[in-house]
Amino acid sequence: MTEHYERLGRLVTDATAQIDGKSPWLVVGAVPIQPTPVELVPASGDELRRWLRQHVADWPAPIPIASEQPETYADKLTFIPSRSPGRPATTYYCELHADGSALGALQLGTLRDSPTDDSEVWVLGEGAIAWITIALLRLTAAFAHRTMVLGEAAAEATITPGAGAAMEVWNHAGSTYGPAGDHRLSEAVSTRRTIDLARCLSPHLTMTARPLVLGLLHRFGLSGSRHIDPSGVLQRRHFTGFDEKIRAWADAIGAPSEP
Repeated sequence: MTEHYERLGRLVTDATAQIDGKSPWLVVGAVPIQPTPVELVPASGDELRRWLRQHVADWPAPIPIASEQPETYADKLTFIPSRSPGRPATTYYCELHADGSALGALQLGTLRDSPTDDSEVWVLGEGAIAWITIALLRLTAAFAHRTMVLGEAAAEATITPGAGAAMEVWNHAGSTYGPAGDHRLSEAVSTRRTIDLARCLSPHLTMTARPLVLGLLHRFGLSGSRHIDPSGVLQRRHFTGFDEKIRAWADAIGAPSEP
């Protein structure tokens, strides 16, 4: 198992070196314990691009993953938006490896003045951390399944910091949107688990993702998750303003949810 976590660590480290560090990112990666390598050829890029676009179509936020052709290497495909002048900053990053390993990353956070002391902080929505972790974990499992790999995998969720300000997790308390934890962080935070890939493609997905979500939230001083209850049921009312989109997404992927 140690070698799989070492490979996972290299995967995350190498990927974070490729993404724009101006704002925070949430990165989720998984490395199968018993990989079954497949051959990646140029045709694989077109096929996987179509598959990836279909996979993310149900997400509760419109993320244009695989809107462009992937970069093809001997052992992986990398999906990243063009960095040409005049285009918006990178919003996603995705790697699909020949051994069934996969990694996805999304930018998150906005700059705001914290009501605690009026300092400018990167605000990370608690609900965003929950749904993005679930979505990216399911993506890694779906790709492993596509390469005929299931069983156990080493998984990691990491939040990387943005430039110029510390990070806070915020949520809605009634009509107020503000800090939820008591820790403000300026360094990357990570959590790791050994997961069952098959459970990530079943109604047990949210229960499997919950420890990763809690591991991140604990670093910010939160004791639990309001968005995923202990039974793994998504609490739609806490995804303030997005409850119907969360319901549609949960129904599409077979995840349990309640109002």
